Amino acid sequence: MAAGDAGATAAIVAGALTMAACGGETGAAVGAVVRDSAGVRLVEYAGTPQHEAPFALSAEPVYRHGSGPGDYLFGTIRHGVLFPDGAAAVFDAANTEIVVLGPDGGSHELLAGSGEGPSEVGFVARMFAVGMNSLLVDDNWNARFTLFVGGAVARTVSLGENRELALGLGSRGIDASGRLLMSSASYRRGFPDDWLPGYLVRLDLDALVADTVGSYDWVPFVPPDDEADNPFPHLGRVGAAGGRFVHGRTDTPELIWRESDGTVTQIVRWQPEWVYPTEKHWRTFEAYLRVTLPPVNPHLQTDEAIEEMIQRALARYRVEPDEALPLFGSLLGDDEGRVWLPEYAVASQRNGYPSYAVISASGEWLGRVEAPAGLRVLDVAGGRVLGVVKDEMDVESMVVYELISG
Repeated sequence: MAAGDAGATAAIVAGALTMAACGGETGAAVGAVVRDSAGVRLVEYAGTPQHEAPFALSAEPVYRHGSGPGDYLFGTIRHGVLFPDGAAAVFDAANTEIVVLGPDGGSHELLAGSGEGPSEVGFVARMFAVGMNSLLVDDNWNARFTLFVGGAVARTVSLGENRELALGLGSRGIDASGRLLMSSASYRRGFPDDWLPGYLVRLDLDALVADTVGSYDWVPFVPPDDEADNPFPHLGRVGAAGGRFVHGRTDTPELIWRESDGTVTQIVRWQPEWVYPTEKHWRTFEAYLRVTLPPVNPHLQTDEAIEEMIQRALARYRVEPDEALPLFGSLLGDDEGRVWLPEYAVASQRNGYPSYAVISASGEWLGRVEAPAGLRVLDVAGGRVLGVVKDEMDVESMVVYELISG
């Protein structure tokens, strides 16, 4: 980026996201005990609220793209975001392409193909719709951020001399001033702590200054001589909503909101009914491996070789019957500053989550939203929900649902 452009990327991004950063409800949480502790808002629930949210997904999608005549043929959909007009940008990891779908899903255009050129991408770690026709792309393979405006490259921020920023951190969101909210993205086993700390980082794209503003419990300790993995592991999850970090551990019924400078401003707690692993959970996990492992091992040509490979993979796991299943999956923030907290599901990477508890920016548990079977939600914005579904031939399609009042 040229010196004369300093601050341009942040200004574009910040201006587009100001409303989202300030959005969300501010009233007291219904059915909860709300108190202030040294400036931190504490919202505590007795039990887990089970009521339905005041909105739901439409019975049928607004559109589906990927299986019809003339549609783009997706390989592996990794990320997708919605623009204010209902259009969507989708990163296809198998084809290494970013595709933009029209607001009605009836058209598509290639925004970026595979490569190292200015308008090309390698592996896209995250995308952000930052205006009516602006898309910020975190391309960690090429170690850069690219801002597309109106279908063309408007800015490129190279991390060539700071490649660890691209590989060691993952983008989660953007704060009100246009700085990226990021968290740890890689680690090595064998650490001595009960939980490996992850780090919350605020990155100024123009100055390329990364400030570590906080830490969180990220990965639990596993003895170095323990060769068995839990198929249902606990993790520290991090997301962003309304320009703030939101994080929590999947074995602890608590979510923590932090401003982009790391200040803790809100904590939501609840009392769950713990669920423990059963034979059904294990069978679902086994079925997931049976479907996903053969395509990534194409050198195995016989049924016997494939089965041997699957059995070796299964032998690497050990179910801990006395360890409860994770409370939730990956956190998702929407354009109104709400957090979508997914109900844990085995093989969610493939099958999606069955439902989401939606929590307002002020910690009010708004209720639960049921998701259609097999839907993997990628983004919620502009009163719409963007997700991925698969047909009986495992062909992926993008679907968009409306959020309708209940």
